[in-house]
Amino acid sequence: MDTEQIIEDVGDRCLALRALSTARAVTRRYDTALRPSGLTITQFTLLISIARLKPVAISALADVLSMERTSLSRNLKPLEAAGLVERMTETSGRAKPIRITDAGRKKLEEAYPMWIKAQQATEEKLTDSAQSVSDMLYTLRGEGPRY
Repeated sequence: MDTEQIIEDVGDRCLALRALSTARAVTRRYDTALRPSGLTITQFTLLISIARLKPVAISALADVLSMERTSLSRNLKPLEAAGLVERMTETSGRAKPIRITDAGRKKLEEAYPMWIKAQQATEEKLTDSAQSVSDMLYTLRGEGPRY
């Protein structure tokens, strides 16, 4: 197979290419909607995940979100600096679980209506298949924690 055929084959069929491109487009949609709150969709979903999992160890949170620990730590820094999450110091051992603060909960309440608009716009693009697409994405992600 020559290079031109490879380029055409991958360009036409590559699910990773489509998934990455789609992820960037969807991220932009949510980031634009959330901009007035001062949060990105990554920060919003981190706050939701931390609140949902209660105090959670960084490694467990990284597993649930399929993120590298270093990327997760980098994304948590601005949330910690803003007082939206905090590491629990009253635990023993090296691991300091992270939890959402009252300010973080208020920020979620502020951002939620913005998220709803982005969510509805995204679901409308999927028409009747939104739940099927969500299930398919979990399947593609593999056997990871689903909360």
